[in-house]
Amino acid sequence: MKVALITGGSKGIGREAARLCLKEGMIVYILGRDGEALEETANLLDPEQKVLFSIQADVTDHLACKRAIDEVITRHGRLDLLINNAGMSMRGRVNETTPEVLEAMVHINFLGSAYMTYYALPHITGQKGSIIFTSSLVALHGVPKVAGYAAGKGALTAYTESLRAEVSSKGVHIGIIYVGFTENDPKKVIYSADGSLMPLSKRKNAHTQQDVARYMLKMIKRRKKRMVLTPLGHFSSFLYRFFPNLSDWIIARFNPTNAQYSEAN
Repeated sequence: MKVALITGGSKGIGREAARLCLKEGMIVYILGRDGEALEETANLLDPEQKVLFSIQADVTDHLACKRAIDEVITRHGRLDLLINNAGMSMRGRVNETTPEVLEAMVHINFLGSAYMTYYALPHITGQKGSIIFTSSLVALHGVPKVAGYAAGKGALTAYTESLRAEVSSKGVHIGIIYVGFTENDPKKVIYSADGSLMPLSKRKNAHTQQDVARYMLKMIKRRKKRMVLTPLGHFSSFLYRFFPNLSDWIIARFNPTNAQYSEAN
């Protein structure tokens, strides 16, 4: 049986990806910081814990990442799929966002994925498996009030391109998926500019978590390199590429008043 490890696997997109991986007949490990959420998801998806296992760990701690990979290999002897899904957003203008929040955005949204990939790569290579990175449409072009988040997710693009160039000849699949607005769990929180946590309100015009997970599994099966979600995402990607000046004007003109990026969201 193939073995998958999903970071940020106890909630949201990660939880739904775990559900689909189980349906595909995989052994699944879900990793997250919240032990209670991990237990709740494990009981929901596999009450007898025969094919789903949880690991409480923080991806921003590279030694914790190593221990997680070691645990998977010790128990099942292989790793075929790593989904780097753990991440966290923020709201705040650049001149208001503290250095601590910027560091958190880089550690959670970029370095956590890089750490997990570093320790998982030898095992994934041995199985000619897949490593998937969950990014965001804001990584394609920064928008107001999420500069730190956009930078952290944007770094994944260059990282995946470099990684793919290094390992594609070894049969390893590297994929990155750019996710648009997605429904969130009721208790989801994000960082405000000063580092305090605030709730994220219900998203409008959003994909469901199940939708995103299905696209993710499609990407893995077809071994696609890159996937941009939502019609708006495709249209935006087109504008960014072929009409950069127009894109800059539209974003500067309209996004500051978009409720999706307001401080209260």
